[in-house]
Amino acid sequence: MRHAILLVALLLATALPARADFASRFLAEQRERQLRQLEEGKPLERVKAAESLGAAEAPRTIPVLSKALADTDGAVRLAAANALWDLAQKNADAFQPAKPALLAALADADAGVAMHAAGALATLKVPAADLAPARKRVLAEGGGTPYVRFLAARGLIGIEPAPGLLAAMLPYLDQAALAARRSSAGRNNLQLARSAFERLADTQDRALIGLLEDELRRATAGSPVVLRALARFKPAPDRFTDTLLVAAGSQDPDTVSTAWDLLGFRDDAESLAKWVPRAAVLLGVGDRRDMALSALSRVAGKTPAGLPEIAALATNAGASESQRARALEVLGDATDARGDKRSPEAARAAFALWMPLCDPVLSTAKPGTAFERCLRPVAFAWADRKAEARQVAKWLAANGDADAKIQFLRKLESLWGDAFDAEATVRAELAHGDPRVKAAAESTLDRIRPAWREAGARAERAANPASAPTAPKAVAVPGKPGAEGAALYAAVAKGDVAQVKRLVNRANVAQPVRFPQMQATPPVPLVIAINHCGLPQVPPATLAEIVAYLISLGADPDMRDAQGDNLMDRAKYSCPPEVMKALAG
Repeated sequence: MRHAILLVALLLATALPARADFASRFLAEQRERQLRQLEEGKPLERVKAAESLGAAEAPRTIPVLSKALADTDGAVRLAAANALWDLAQKNADAFQPAKPALLAALADADAGVAMHAAGALATLKVPAADLAPARKRVLAEGGGTPYVRFLAARGLIGIEPAPGLLAAMLPYLDQAALAARRSSAGRNNLQLARSAFERLADTQDRALIGLLEDELRRATAGSPVVLRALARFKPAPDRFTDTLLVAAGSQDPDTVSTAWDLLGFRDDAESLAKWVPRAAVLLGVGDRRDMALSALSRVAGKTPAGLPEIAALATNAGASESQRARALEVLGDATDARGDKRSPEAARAAFALWMPLCDPVLSTAKPGTAFERCLRPVAFAWADRKAEARQVAKWLAANGDADAKIQFLRKLESLWGDAFDAEATVRAELAHGDPRVKAAAESTLDRIRPAWREAGARAERAANPASAPTAPKAVAVPGKPGAEGAALYAAVAKGDVAQVKRLVNRANVAQPVRFPQMQATPPVPLVIAINHCGLPQVPPATLAEIVAYLISLGADPDMRDAQGDNLMDRAKYSCPPEVMKALAG
């Protein structure tokens, strides 16, 4: 067996160079044949040889092609002009020497030769103004094929009035649109026409609008291109939504598809009131469902209309799985009230429909397509991030899948300051059997409760009868006086522990200090002490002694300050270890 494998490998190793040599010889022979044809062939054969040789042989092919541009046979001249246009697109610099012959060809009596020469010259960076006379002549004489007249008109966009050019471009649009339904080459030509019509519309010559609307009434294969051209006008044509709705009722599938695609961008209130109800009805029609859903997806969150039908589609057994998933995704997007033209009313209506669909998924399912589609809108479905964190914590507790738990924990971690109330739920995951869940829970706690370890140790000591007793938590009593504020600030700033002890006692440790000149509610003594963390004039050991004294009186290190931040968590970032140890009791 081993010998057989070695033999095959040896044969392949020897065959590959042989194949490469054969290919090289074949290409060399082809090149030699084309060079002979370039020198000895008939005029049309010489042109084809020149084009086949490509840009690398420009010094040898340019004289041949330039001579062919003056041939008595129109087919040869046209082939030469077309070859130069094609080759110039591959290497414009190499074919600059052909410019004189191409300029002379602009006067050719054959409109096709003149316009292909103009195309080649445009590729060689000849200004459009210099090519305009030849193009105007072709249009004035009305010669050539629809494609040739299209080339002439396209080259005059921005130079000649747009309405006059439209008439020359429409026949080719009809021709290209019909051909596009038969072949991929035809589709390329249709794209060429579409680009030109968009450029024409971008002139914003509003005299075009009526002419384009007249063309729409002919209901040709080119109607989709005309619709897209009309959509480029700013402001939009009058009653454009009505125009699109008429087109949406066409018998031509491409026109219908284009109309619904453009309707999705009509998001002013008047337009939404017109087309969204019709789109909602089409969600129940199999062959129109995708178009309607695509249009509705673009206005998700901008109107409450259509939302019940989208929700119904999300559970419609007659729809495809992708359609149901897309409907759920659109419904989730609609819960987002942020951004331009977003409607709070729509967001509330969408949330009321989305939550019953996604709550069971997020409570019980493993991560997958449905789970991810439901989880993504959670980031914006709640205006209140604290409410969002509470709901995520509920899903965390309910869903038994480890991977789902990890995703919920990461979500809570991203909410950090607003997820403080989820601490107990996250702590419960520290006992999970999957080490990934435990690690994610620790990472989340580090973010939402930086001092969670210290706070937990303090709580354990308080609950353990064998540990040293902690002072009962002091409670603020409305109306009772607090310590004198200015004096306490000064005492802490100086590190005067004795003065702090004279000012603060069990009776006022939980009371806001007296600070008549402060407009807001003054802080309690422990907050004043923590505010001095990091200040160089207060040694860490002295500040820790002050904090320990306040804790011994019953000051609560887990309290919230005036900004709503947990005091122990804030101290974790700003206070030295001695102070953190004192806070933990």
